[in-house]
Amino acid sequence: MEKIPITIIGGGVVGLAIARELSSRGVAGVYLFEKNLYLGDEQSGRNSCVLHAGVYYTPGSLKARLCVEGNPMLYDFCRANGVACFNTSKIIVAVDEAKDRMLDSYLKRCAANGVRGVKKILSSEILKIEPNVRAMSALYVPPTGVLDVPEYVKALARQAADAGAGIIKETEVVGVMSVSGGFVVKTRDSLGSEDEFHTESVINSAGLYADEIAAMVNPANSWRVAPLRGEYYRYDSALRDDIELKGTCVYQVQEPYELDGKLYFGIGIHLTPTLDISPDGTRKIGRYVSVGPTSIPVENKHDYESGRKDARYFYDDVKRFFPNLRLDDLQPDYAGNRAKLKGYDDFVIRRDEKYPDCVHLVGIDSPGLTSSLAIARYVSKEFFGGK
Repeated sequence: MEKIPITIIGGGVVGLAIARELSSRGVAGVYLFEKNLYLGDEQSGRNSCVLHAGVYYTPGSLKARLCVEGNPMLYDFCRANGVACFNTSKIIVAVDEAKDRMLDSYLKRCAANGVRGVKKILSSEILKIEPNVRAMSALYVPPTGVLDVPEYVKALARQAADAGAGIIKETEVVGVMSVSGGFVVKTRDSLGSEDEFHTESVINSAGLYADEIAAMVNPANSWRVAPLRGEYYRYDSALRDDIELKGTCVYQVQEPYELDGKLYFGIGIHLTPTLDISPDGTRKIGRYVSVGPTSIPVENKHDYESGRKDARYFYDDVKRFFPNLRLDDLQPDYAGNRAKLKGYDDFVIRRDEKYPDCVHLVGIDSPGLTSSLAIARYVSKEFFGGK
């Protein structure tokens, strides 16, 4: 039976960043398995493409720590590797007094998390940043940006492969069984052919399916990922002067959503500038603005389409702070499902309780993209002797 030292399950930005980090340190025998034809084809490729600052996350949590650490790391990586990335900043708008009070709580959280440069601004200052946005107040967040996620995925994969990592696509892990000295991993490729090999260590970075992989390794693991569908529309900001955006991410104060009878707070529907291609082939902030996402629980992790919200749902939500948008401005766009971990509001990054040669990364939803390089460094340091 073939032997592989380290097996990474999942080819999204987190799995790829870990493969790059370990291989770049000289760790030999790192292999990554991705079930899809394309890397980053699920959570990593179906999101708002926003580089977050760390406003929303509980102080001391992994989400807070790794997002704040990962933000400058990702900017630096993009600059060094020619990945288009724009420091757009963000305003989080409050349209009434209750939401204004929430901004004050965000300010305290930013201070606790070490998010720099954040300040509260009033309506007159909002108009200077985005003249078509109407709100009582807002939080101005300088570290926020947007990036070209497909190019980031390609850069991570290229660097991981150049450092010696093996990246195997269209190969799904269908079984993980503990044996002496590690695990036997069973795989199935896109043609239905099955194989198995021995591995010393497993890194479970399977995103939406991390709970299923965790249960394969150890049936006592009770983590359950509930897919939340984020749906998007978009509009052309060049159609009229009164709906033009100047390139800022415009968010609302968080809104609650219900999952299994428990309330959680989601970032909610926001306006995000998208990227376009300049005549010289470089990337630029484009004319289209993304409107979304929703936070809708779905049963099927592959379900991107059934029962999707119509344009009215998005229009009614954003007209509170963006009043000149018209219903017929909105055009349907993509959707994606994110890995919300039931009953837990932080990243899980830990060794398996029964089989410590397996490291689980479960519930890596937002800000997983922003945190990806910091997560990789954390995994390397905590579990594989890195610095």
